[in-house]
Amino acid sequence: MRYERMNPCKECMKHSASCGGENTCKQVRQKKLRPYTGIRFTSDGFDCAFPVSIDVHSVCSFGCLYCFAVNTIQGRVNTITPIGEASLSKLEGIFSGKSESKEAQMFRRALKYHDRNENGYPCAVQLGAISDPMDNIERQRGWFLKFAEIVKKYDQPVKISTKGNLFLEKEYLDAVKDKPELFFVTYSIITPDDKVIKEVEPRAPNATERLQCMKNLTDLDVKVGLRLRPMLPGVSDSTPDYPQAYKTLIERSVDAGATAISFECAFVPGRMTEDMQNRWKTLEKIVDKPLVNIYNNFGKNQACMRPPYQWTEQIMHAVYEEAKKHDLVIGVSDPAWKQLTEVGCCCGITEDDPVFGNWQRESATNQLMIARDTGKLLSRHDITPEWASHKSLCGLVNPGVGPTAAYTHRHGTWAEVLSKLWNNPEKERSPLYYFQGALIPVKRDKDGELYYKYQGLKRKTPENTPFWKIN
Repeated sequence: MRYERMNPCKECMKHSASCGGENTCKQVRQKKLRPYTGIRFTSDGFDCAFPVSIDVHSVCSFGCLYCFAVNTIQGRVNTITPIGEASLSKLEGIFSGKSESKEAQMFRRALKYHDRNENGYPCAVQLGAISDPMDNIERQRGWFLKFAEIVKKYDQPVKISTKGNLFLEKEYLDAVKDKPELFFVTYSIITPDDKVIKEVEPRAPNATERLQCMKNLTDLDVKVGLRLRPMLPGVSDSTPDYPQAYKTLIERSVDAGATAISFECAFVPGRMTEDMQNRWKTLEKIVDKPLVNIYNNFGKNQACMRPPYQWTEQIMHAVYEEAKKHDLVIGVSDPAWKQLTEVGCCCGITEDDPVFGNWQRESATNQLMIARDTGKLLSRHDITPEWASHKSLCGLVNPGVGPTAAYTHRHGTWAEVLSKLWNNPEKERSPLYYFQGALIPVKRDKDGELYYKYQGLKRKTPENTPFWKIN
């Protein structure tokens, strides 16, 4: 273990604003952590081009105030159970094809091992969805160093999302330098203001260090991109030291080698634990804006309260226009303004990328873009990947409570969930609500299947939007 031959606490304290050692890192200085599945089908499968995700550890040490993961099933469970670590042997069994389990075969199916692109690459796996793969727990454990050897052995592309600064270290740069084409690293940075980051993301590295990591990776020919998400008023638009924060951040990211951008506005969890309530109260004091009340006024309380497109149009278009100036590939992850996307993968990865272009085409983002560009009417078959008819809901969605929910969780399929979402416009996650009217239902066939037409959102161009300051 890395902590046996170095002082990771000393290294960590060079960068973080506060210590999570007592409740997190102390646990990980053990020979073994508890077994943890780690690899899973993403619950964002309706709208994600990369269906398979790996959470390296069951928790994250960065403690970002706006973090949604602490309110997920995984997050709630792991506040009271020992930290788990993804099994490297299980992952190797999947990538190598040696595991004969039904689960492993399902993952290989979704990763397109049977349908590689012309260069022989399957679909990339995501690293860093619920927990950050390059956080201070990784600094202790060195899990990624072993994982990198496995993916290089089997030529499995990996799309990494992180705020971590471990690519400042030679050991981590050495892990990717001999096959840089297999790694696409997107850095989550919501402001260039290091002072603000120290308060909003208290145990995460500052923007300056993340940008330096991007530059280090670029120098090794590793592709890098910017994740400007979640954008928050008083953080991403303008701060006292950075009156045009988003512009400065995009410029610095491009200087560091970024070729793509993914961006969206923050959502507020509608059902908060006491811990989350305290986090958001702290965040409100920092930005001096009543964020929760603002979002509560947008409509009925939902699991994820997203703002209406009229409130986000200025910042979304401002970021889009700035990204265009710098020739970044634009991927929009915000449901309300998907029409701004240039590619069907919201991470900003093009279809013709020789390694990473083999992403899943049956995502709502990609299909909305096709409908926008061609006028095609969309059916639920367009957003249902082949593997979805074979994947049960176990490990994919919250089963709810009761025997009926438990039965459905074991025997229902992801394809059935997608069908219910698609064919019931009243549902919160239906295309009509999710895209806030950019897709509208226009007809239902004899089998009851709905078809949606792209109509887009009309830009109002207000002179100013409350709480945002856009120059």
